[in-house]
Amino acid sequence: MDKRAIELSLNFIVILIISIVIFGFGIRFISKLSSQATELQELTISELDERIGNLICEGSDRVCVGIDRKTIKRTKFDVFGVKIINILESQNFDITVSRPTPSGYTKTKQEIPTDSLIWNPKSRSIFIEKNEEKVLGIGIQVPANAVSGTYIFNAEIKTADGKPYSLVQKLYVDVP
Repeated sequence: MDKRAIELSLNFIVILIISIVIFGFGIRFISKLSSQATELQELTISELDERIGNLICEGSDRVCVGIDRKTIKRTKFDVFGVKIINILESQNFDITVSRPTPSGYTKTKQEIPTDSLIWNPKSRSIFIEKNEEKVLGIGIQVPANAVSGTYIFNAEIKTADGKPYSLVQKLYVDVP
C-alpha cells in the first residue's frame, strides 16, 4: 500500500505542476493580448489622424496643408506636409517658406519681435508632371530658449515663371 500511496502522491504533484505552468501561460497570453490591443488602439488613432489630414486635402485645392497648426515643445522637431497638385503643364514649382512680420504672438497677445526657430527648406524647386501631385515636408525645430506663444510661417508656391500658383499657406507652431 505504501507503493501505491507514493505513486498517487507523485501523480498529484506532477498534475499540480503542469496545472500551475498552464495557468502561468494563460496569464501571460492574456496580458500580452491586452497590451497588443492597447498598441493597436493607439496605432489606429494615429492612422485616423493621418487620414483626416489627407481628407482635408481632397477636393479642388491646388495646394493644401493637411494640418496647419501643430504644438511643438522646446528642443523638439516636427514636420508639416504640403500637397501640390499640378493642373497646368509639366513644370517646376518654386516653394518658399518665410516668416511674416510680426513672426508670432505670445500667449498674452504681444508680438514676438525676433526668435530663433529653425526651418528647412527655406526655398526649394520641384518638377511636377501635368495632373500629378507631390507631397513635400517642411521641418520646424523649436530651440530651448523659445518664448511660449504662436509662431507663423508663410509657404508660397509659385510657377516657374514667378506667378503665384495658390494663396499663401499659413503654418502655425504653438510653443507651450
